[in-house]
Amino acid sequence: MKVTRHFVRVGEREVHYRRAGNGPPFVLFHVSPQSSAFVIPGMLPLADSHTLIALDTPGYGESDALPNSAPTMVDYADAALETLGALGLGKVPIFGSHTGANIAVELARRAPDRVAALVLDGLSLNSPEVSHDRIASYAPTFQPSADGAHLAWAWQHTRDQLIFWPWYEPHRPNRLKQGIKGPDFVHDVVLAKMAATRYWLGYRAAFGHDYRDALYNCPAPIYFVTPNADVHTAVERSLKGLPAHMYFIDTDHDGQVDAIAGALAKVKGDPSVGPAAKPGHRRRLYRDFVTVGDGQRLVRRGGVESGKPLVLLHGAMGTSAALVDRATALAAKRPVLAIDIAGNGDSDPLPKKDADLAAYAEDVRAAIKAAGVDGYDLYGEGLGAILALEVARQGNAGKVILDRPERPDAATRKDMIANVAPIIDARFDGGHFLTAWHMLRDAALFYPWYRTTADAVRDIEPDVEPAMLQARLLPWLKGRLTYGDYVRAALRADPDKLIAATRQPCLVFGTAGDLIADHARRVASALTQSTLLETERVAPPTTAMTQFL
Repeated sequence: MKVTRHFVRVGEREVHYRRAGNGPPFVLFHVSPQSSAFVIPGMLPLADSHTLIALDTPGYGESDALPNSAPTMVDYADAALETLGALGLGKVPIFGSHTGANIAVELARRAPDRVAALVLDGLSLNSPEVSHDRIASYAPTFQPSADGAHLAWAWQHTRDQLIFWPWYEPHRPNRLKQGIKGPDFVHDVVLAKMAATRYWLGYRAAFGHDYRDALYNCPAPIYFVTPNADVHTAVERSLKGLPAHMYFIDTDHDGQVDAIAGALAKVKGDPSVGPAAKPGHRRRLYRDFVTVGDGQRLVRRGGVESGKPLVLLHGAMGTSAALVDRATALAAKRPVLAIDIAGNGDSDPLPKKDADLAAYAEDVRAAIKAAGVDGYDLYGEGLGAILALEVARQGNAGKVILDRPERPDAATRKDMIANVAPIIDARFDGGHFLTAWHMLRDAALFYPWYRTTADAVRDIEPDVEPAMLQARLLPWLKGRLTYGDYVRAALRADPDKLIAATRQPCLVFGTAGDLIADHARRVASALTQSTLLETERVAPPTTAMTQFL
């Protein structure tokens, strides 16, 4: 069953959700600090009879955070209710797991006419003393550190959450009767935790809220489908004076989906999914997914409505997120469109393994067309500049900006193809996070990043501030298994042939003193129409780009 990804605008926020299936809607709320990516796969057997709509909670996954600094469960529930309205949903059954269960119950309290049934997994019901302890200890804050130590902390914290309940009391009575899923699963949870906007907020809102009145007064049927081994099962079943509208379904993990299917068979909600509110043109950059073939590509778009659009392409170990500041500045004068290249960030990979650069360029052009853009200028950064030349060669591009283009000689290209973009396999101890951190850090210090000798030093002001590295690391790691395909495709292409085929006017940026500044000079001198501009700063000046365009 195909799962598609979407954004819907709710006020000034972007809410991300996944969708699959056909039939009446069934809304899914996920565990903290995860996202819809974790809840929808296990529910896919239900997609034959229902349209599954899995929301990313505000501040988690790809959904924008709420504006308040300490949101309560009421705030999360109200935000979920607004999203249901933006998606055109009426009265629907709602599934919630752990924090998601808490949001679902509070939503039912605040808008009982919108809830056909609650299907709950792992609702948190704590005494005031336990709540205070959980709020103080369960979800510590963290800040990125220069040595990457926060990555090791996040890995251990996540593993212990899977071993003990609560994780901070690692004693025999608190040992969970379950194994740890493989390192790929732990990696995904750690990535979600670090990418969340203050991941601890959802936990604290959940632990600090009392749901008993809402449960007893809910007019809709409530089905508890928490597996028997879950730590919350006994707490849920401690509810006294069980009302007739509450049902506990005995199940284990393997039987949970069947239990949910049985509950849904008894529920009548609104039968259809209304049209989602489509975002209109916005000056501020917003995210969207476009369909290319059988996959989706993430684009960031916005800017003024008039003028020729500028399409921005990122380089190696990057995504469109790394171009947001540049795109935002340029959006003051024109429409902009920044793309996660296939297999990078949130974009699906190309269907063909070992595709050449021409295939990546064709995919970029298809994404541009799917975004409704016809006729555009191009910006490419690093190896993205080589991709921009191939897109321009294939046609329909106007002017081209080449920002620190990479043009290594044939021997260096061969060496880089073998070494510059290794697959980042998840390790049981989380060591791969530190590997990726230092790959990204060294890319600002050496060229290529893995050649840490004196002749590879980049004599520039290094941009290695921890928060910046963290902001680049997290979206890049989403494509940790496929990002290298794009890099190798760019390196296998012959830059001289692409330069010779370029007829568009080009503005070429280089950084004075940088080891690869000579790359920019050689590219500019070989182009038929080019202007070379060397600057002291790594980031090219927006004014010069605007004047050129």
